[in-house]
Formats: sequence, C-alpha cells, structure tokens
Amino acid sequence: MQSMYMHTKMELRLLSRDIIGLFFVFIMPALCFYFFGKLFETQHAEDMQYFNQYIPGMIGIVLFTAGFFIVGLQAVIDREKGVYKRLIGTPVRSVLILQAMVIKGMLAVVVGSLEIILIGRLGLNAPIELNVAQFVLSMLLAASAFISVGFIVARFFHRFHSAMAIGFVTLYPMLFLSGATIPIDSLPSSLKTVSLFIPLRYAVHLLQNGWAGKLFTSSSTWDAVVLGAILVLGIILGRNFYKWDRA
Repeated sequence: MQSMYMHTKMELRLLSRDIIGLFFVFIMPALCFYFFGKLFETQHAEDMQYFNQYIPGMIGIVLFTAGFFIVGLQAVIDREKGVYKRLIGTPVRSVLILQAMVIKGMLAVVVGSLEIILIGRLGLNAPIELNVAQFVLSMLLAASAFISVGFIVARFFHRFHSAMAIGFVTLYPMLFLSGATIPIDSLPSSLKTVSLFIPLRYAVHLLQNGWAGKLFTSSSTWDAVVLGAILVLGIILGRNFYKWDRA
C-alpha cells in the first residue's frame, strides 16, 4: 500500500508539471464548453434541455483528453526517456506503475468533469438534472475505456512528436463528430457515417443515457459493447507495455 501511495504521489507530481496535459484536460474543454454554451444560449435560450445532452457530451471530451494526453502521452515520454529500461532489474513492480497511471487518469477525469458541471451551473445557469448513480456508472466504463486508449497509444507510438501529432489529428473529429458539441442528428449523412468510426461517439451517447437515467436500456447496449472492447484491448496492450523487459 505504501508503494502504491508513493507511485501515485509521483504521478500526480508529474501531472502538476504537465502543461500539455493540464491544458487539454482542464482548459481547452472548459473554454469550448463555455463558448458553445454561450452560442447556444443566445440562439435557443428557450430550450434549456439542450444542456442535459451538452454537459455529458463535453465530459466525454474530458475523458478522451485525460486518456490520451495525461496517460498515453506521459507513457510515451517516459519510454522515450528510457525510464522503463532503467527499471529493469529493480524491485519496482510494473503493476504499481500501471495502477498509479490509472489512478492519475481517473482523478483527472473526476476533476475535469466537476469543472464542466460547475461551469454549466454557475457560468451558463444550466439546469443540472441527472441520475447520479447511472451517470457515475456510465462514466466509470467510458473513463476506463479511454484511459486504456492511452495505453494503446503508448504501445504503438515510441516518440513524443508522433504521438502528439496523432493527438491533434484525432482531437477535432472527436470534438465535432462524436455528438459532444454538435448533435449527431444535425450532421450531414456522409459525416454521420464517418461518426460511426469515432470511438468517443459511443462514450458520449452512453454518458448522455446515464445522465438521463436511461443507462439500462437497449440504446446503451452497443455503446457498452464498443467501450468494453476498447477496454479489453487496452488492458491487454497495457499489461504488455508495462513489462520492463519489453519497454
């Protein structure tokens, strides 16, 4: 337990110095949320139920950025610096590093999600009407899946610049084609087809169902299957990645 605490403390210290991760998890989603919220507020002020879809959607962006930029990018940086190779032959257990990274990612998700909710309530005067239990369950599955995406990124990209480039390339489709900022129904038919291949689409829809108390309905089944498959893949690759003899 003491080792777990020390490794988690170290990861949180690294997070406090991670300008890129802090920006993409706590600043960029908050600014986008406030901007699009104000834009909607001036155009459709009478339909405040929009926020019951929009808030969980933007929380989905937090999940993606936390998994990619805080977990995945940090793992790539550590490998590029040779951190894992230096751990070969030491008594440090790889599973402790893996667990500390997961805890760091989950804490970032919780803080980022609370930030979005507070901005919605205090900054945009949005109604906060959610099923807390179902939303927490949906967020646990979605957050776990996207933290595992970080390990998938770390498994296939060995250099910071290549991983960062992929992050920028995937960020905009995740932002605009997942239903997080623009409802899927508002997209042209061609982009609706493209959105089927955007993993965040399924997380956003699951979060929206959890928020509305519709988590245990048939409309959530495919979302859970897709996210579950991503989670399993991430666990397999993460276990392989955090073996010092393969770092």
